[in-house]
Amino acid sequence: MIKKLAVAGTAVLALTLSACGGGDTGGASGEGATGGTLTLAISQNMASWDLAEAGLGHSEQYYQPVFDPLLRLDQKGEVKENLATSWTYDPAMTTLTLKLRTDVKFSDGSALDSAAVKTSLLHAKAGTGESAAKLKSIDDVQAPDPSTAVVKLTAPDPGLLRNFANVPGMIASPTALTAASGPVGSGPYKLDASASTAGTEYVFVGNPDYWNKKDFPFDTIVMKTLDDPTAETNALLAGQVDGASITPDRIPALEGGGLDITKFYSGIVEGLYIWDRAGKITPALADVRVRQALNYAFDTKAIVKVAKKGLGETTTQHFAPDSEAFSADLDKKYGYDPAKAKALLAEAGYAGGFDVVMPDISTLFPEAQAAMVEQLGAVGVRVQLDKIPFSQFMPSLLQGKYALSYFKTGSTDPWNVVQLLVKEKATWNPLGYKDDHALDLVNRISLATGEEQDKLYKELNEYMVDQAWDAPWNFVQDVYASSKRVGRFNISLGLLARPSGRTTHTPDDGPGRGSACPPASTKATNPILGSQA
Repeated sequence: MIKKLAVAGTAVLALTLSACGGGDTGGASGEGATGGTLTLAISQNMASWDLAEAGLGHSEQYYQPVFDPLLRLDQKGEVKENLATSWTYDPAMTTLTLKLRTDVKFSDGSALDSAAVKTSLLHAKAGTGESAAKLKSIDDVQAPDPSTAVVKLTAPDPGLLRNFANVPGMIASPTALTAASGPVGSGPYKLDASASTAGTEYVFVGNPDYWNKKDFPFDTIVMKTLDDPTAETNALLAGQVDGASITPDRIPALEGGGLDITKFYSGIVEGLYIWDRAGKITPALADVRVRQALNYAFDTKAIVKVAKKGLGETTTQHFAPDSEAFSADLDKKYGYDPAKAKALLAEAGYAGGFDVVMPDISTLFPEAQAAMVEQLGAVGVRVQLDKIPFSQFMPSLLQGKYALSYFKTGSTDPWNVVQLLVKEKATWNPLGYKDDHALDLVNRISLATGEEQDKLYKELNEYMVDQAWDAPWNFVQDVYASSKRVGRFNISLGLLARPSGRTTHTPDDGPGRGSACPPASTKATNPILGSQA
C-alpha cells in the first residue's frame, strides 16, 4: 500500500528535474543552516513573471520567493490561513468571503488590500497559463472594504481553496501585473535583477518588511537553470547546490557522495497518456478497444522493476490511493497480455497495427522510453520518435501536436485531477476531448458533498479506467537528494523554511522528483519539492 505523504500545492506535471540547492553554510545549530545563501537548481526555464502566464510544476519555484498565496496547506494537507486569515462560503458554495491580513505590503511599499487581491486575481484568471486555468470558475471579485475580498463563482469549485494555497492564489502588486520590469509581490524575497541573468540564474534577496520573516532563514536564494541530469549530479556532489529532485539511477553516486536521499509518493501517475481519444490525429485511438489494447500491451511490473529501479507502484488509474476516488479493484482491470492486446486491435480493424508519432524523451527518461517503444511495437503499434528540443516538449503537448506521449502528472486531490485531465478545457486535455457522461459526473461532483461526492468520484474513476482514457503504468515514487547542511529545515516549494513555521512540506517518506523538494500535504501534489513536471 502506498504510504500517504503530505505534499502542498496543486497538481503539477512531473516531467523535468527540479531542485533545491546550495551555497553558504550560514549559522546554525541542530536545525540546519541559517543566513547565507541557498541555491536551487530548476530544470525548466522561467517563461514569464506575469502570473497570468504562470506555469505549474517545477516552474512554480520561480514565483514562490516573490509572491505570497492567499492560503497555505499545513503538514496534513489542510487549508490554513496566510494572506487571508479566515474564509466562509455561502450555502450555494458560489460566494467565498475572505478576510485579509491588514499588515502586509508589497515590496514596492503599496498595501496588499482587497482591491489589490481583486485586481491580481482577475488579471491572472484572464491569462493563458496553467495557473490561470485553476481560476476559471471565478466570475468576479468584489472589495467591499480593504480587509474583505468576496470571490463570486460561476459554479461550485471544490478545489478552489487548495488552489489558493499555491500559484493560482498568489497576489501581485497592481503596479506590476505584467511584471515587465520584474515581479513585485509581498513574499519573503525580492528579485535582484542586477545580479540575475535571464534564463540562467535568478537571485533573490530577503524582503526586510516581510510579515512572516522568521520562517525563511536564508538571506539570499539563488535559482539556477540546470536541465542536464549529469550537471545536476555534479553540482550536488560538488556542494554547489543543496538539494535536487533526481532520477533513480543517480541514487548510488549521490549516496556515495554523502547526500541524503529521501523517497516519497506524491500522487503522480506515470505512463502512456492518450491525448487523442477522439482520433483527430490518429483515427485508431477513437476506438475504446484500441485504447484498452494499449493498456494490455505494457508489462508495468517489469517497467517499475527495471526502468524505475523499483521506485513506484503499478496502477491503472489516475486517482491516488489516499484520495476519495481510488478503488483498489480497478488496478485488476488490465494486466500484461500482449495476445489480448493484439486481439482487441484486430477486433477494432487494426490487425496490422498502426503508426504513431511521439516526442522523444530519451534525454531524461531513456529506460522508460525504451520500454514504451518496445512493448508497443510488440503488439503492432509502430512508434516514430520526433526528436525535438526538450524545451519544446511541454509547449508541443499543450498545443495538441501529438496523439500519444509518455507523461506524468497528478494530484492526491481528486478535484485537481478532474481539473487537470477531465474537463473539456482542462490543461492536460490539449485536444479538447469531450465525453458527455464524464462531464455530467464532474458537474454532479461539484454540487455534491460527503459520501455522495465520494461515490461520484469513484464512478468517474471506474468510467475513465473502463474507457481507457490513458494507459497508466505506476504511481511515481519520487527521489530527492539533499546536502547535510539542510539539516532539519524543510525545503518548502524551493525555499528552506523552519519546520515549526509556515512551511507546507514535512518529510514523511521524504522528498523526491516531481513534487517540490521534500514532501508535504496529503491533498495535493506538487512536483517541485522532489517529484515531477
